[in-house]
Amino acid sequence: MTEVRTTPQAALRRGLLAGGLALLTCLLAQLVSAGLARDLLVWPAAGVAMAFGWRYGRLWIVPAAIGALVWGLLATRDPVFALAVGIASMPGPALAIHCLQRIGQWKPPAYRLDAIVRLVVVTLGIAAPLGATTFTVADLAFAVGGKPQASAFDVWFTVWLIDGLGLLLFAPALLTRVGSGNDDSPRRSRSDDLEVLPWPDLPATAAAVGLAVPGLLFLEPTQAAYAALVPFGLFPVLAWSALRVDERVNAMTLLVASLAVLAARAWPAATATGLPPATLLQTSAIALSAVIMAMLLQALAADRRLALQQAIRQAREDMSTGLLNDRGLLAELSDRLGAPDRVNHGLIGLHITNFDAINDLCGSLDAMQLEQSTAQLLLHQERLQFAARLSAGRYALLVDADTVSRTRATAREIYAQLNGQIFHTEHGSIRLQCCVGGLLLDAHTLISSEDCLSSLGDALAIAASVRDPQLFVEPLSQMMIDARRAHQNKIEHIREAIRDNRIELYAQPLLDPDAPPDMVSCEILTRLRDRDGELVRPPEFMSLAGQAQMSIPLDRAVIRRTFEWLAAHPEQLRRTWKCSINLAGATMSDGTIADFIREHRALHDIPADRIVFEITEGEAIRNPAAATRLVDDLKLQGFGIALDDFGTGLATFEYLKRFPLDYLKIDGSFIRNLLSNPIDEEIVLSTIRVARRLKLRTIAEHVHSAAIYERLTDMGVRHLQGDYFGQAMPLAEVFKGPALSSRPAVVAGSSAAVTPEA
Repeated sequence: MTEVRTTPQAALRRGLLAGGLALLTCLLAQLVSAGLARDLLVWPAAGVAMAFGWRYGRLWIVPAAIGALVWGLLATRDPVFALAVGIASMPGPALAIHCLQRIGQWKPPAYRLDAIVRLVVVTLGIAAPLGATTFTVADLAFAVGGKPQASAFDVWFTVWLIDGLGLLLFAPALLTRVGSGNDDSPRRSRSDDLEVLPWPDLPATAAAVGLAVPGLLFLEPTQAAYAALVPFGLFPVLAWSALRVDERVNAMTLLVASLAVLAARAWPAATATGLPPATLLQTSAIALSAVIMAMLLQALAADRRLALQQAIRQAREDMSTGLLNDRGLLAELSDRLGAPDRVNHGLIGLHITNFDAINDLCGSLDAMQLEQSTAQLLLHQERLQFAARLSAGRYALLVDADTVSRTRATAREIYAQLNGQIFHTEHGSIRLQCCVGGLLLDAHTLISSEDCLSSLGDALAIAASVRDPQLFVEPLSQMMIDARRAHQNKIEHIREAIRDNRIELYAQPLLDPDAPPDMVSCEILTRLRDRDGELVRPPEFMSLAGQAQMSIPLDRAVIRRTFEWLAAHPEQLRRTWKCSINLAGATMSDGTIADFIREHRALHDIPADRIVFEITEGEAIRNPAAATRLVDDLKLQGFGIALDDFGTGLATFEYLKRFPLDYLKIDGSFIRNLLSNPIDEEIVLSTIRVARRLKLRTIAEHVHSAAIYERLTDMGVRHLQGDYFGQAMPLAEVFKGPALSSRPAVVAGSSAAVTPEA
């Protein structure tokens, strides 16, 4: 409710409207009640007063009360009765409006059901009782109408019933018609305060009239029982309508249908007896119950529709920016790609590459503000079809573009508007870094929306890899689509092989001079089998497993299978000196991997000192905290630790002091060219010297010739691994040959180079 300033002319017009509506509705109520002014079945003046008071302010209750007073004079020629009905029409609506406002200020209604419950409770608990009390006091004090007075309770209950029914019928119906009251607005084109009249629900209204017509025909006293059943037909009619229509239509339907049924009950009784019997009040009570039921059902239905709309919106839109989300983008793309009159479009992707840094440095609120500003920028692009937020700092938009040059022009405009711009926050200023990728979606290219997003991701990756400007736009060709689908198919094959546990354990023997005679040291290598049973080699699936986020399940499967195999072959377990197992970078960051290893070691009773876990240098540098926790936990369990691929992570030797290592494995890239590259030789010598100082055993990988073997032994490297000593083979075959524990057993009869295996 909002009180507004009005001109004197508008105020006079509004006052006449309120008074006139009160007079006309009272005449209508009298007509419905078989023409009897003193025995109404519904009292509408309070409803008119409440509608105008709620819309324009409580002062406008007075004109409606005056209209009720005028009706009382015209209908009964009794000034006392007229004054009583006029006064009784004011306090109830005024107090009800005050209570609803205060409750709304304390806690605004979250749903329409909340508002309806408040209206019903305040109407029947405050407004109607106060009006009934006012009239009852006047009736007892002044003998309103000069007739024998009924009991005070009968008078009070009757007025409460018809006043409550009038408030719930007429106030909502009038509020659907009464305007906002902004008379001073230059856009207001009507001279009165009534807006377009909403029509009632025609099927429900016709059904109510269908109930009323037989009721009007039940004139004989013997048919009274049938007439008493007519009002109960309101329940299914109003319920059916309430579940189908909105609140405006429902309010008008309740008014029209209820008045029709009240008239159908009142007129036969008046014709038969001359006066409406007291039992007719039962009709008002039934109508009041049906109205309350219908209002609650309509509120529930409206809230359900609203909840469904919000769910649909949340499923398609990003709530923080108002753009589409990834699901909404896929749906819109599918609609465009499947349209019979499809045309060329430009699909553009934007990635704020330093968004994570902005979020960490400035906080989530400033980051959200940046996203909202970016969303507004995208929404104002020319020829925009729609825009979407894919994830934090990543966006996509579809524009009308028939050529690559037009798509590139829009992409370049977005890049110029964002890249290098200064984002100011309370915590400082940051220069935005962006990359923009784009595709031309030709109208004749057969592609799905998922393929579009995948190809757009590839375009963004290419844009991020080029120099400034980090911009890449190209036409989406069928060759690109086929290549992308083939790549995705490979990833799916790898994911399926890991999920179905199609894992084969291979191993490569290791020359370990610390091993006793007949003891074997080896490194576990992994192979997968495809759907046809063919082996898939590591170069073909290791990177794809990382892309498919299957590195952790793969490492867990290898650990489990290795422990199971050793436990199932006790003789091979007895001959095992050291068995190395690699851990991927993602596995090192898995906080539960140490517990997993502990559980399976205990389950299969594997001696911890027989197992060595190899961690990669690069991941140890990227996430030293996680690597330190994992290494400490594994060392506490008794496992050995090797730092694999040392030298490739561009780390300083400082990292060697952070971890309690047992072995340091020099990366094979420094071993292959050891004889021809002095820099590689110097790196290996430096690594050996530092390892000796730290009391670490040094392992040289990828030893593939006798010359490299001789040079490494001269440099002091005693632990050696490579194809020169044995290629990767099934794990069981490693234990069939002699153990590699001494030099004569290794090099006897072999001096030629061996082609290294990938």
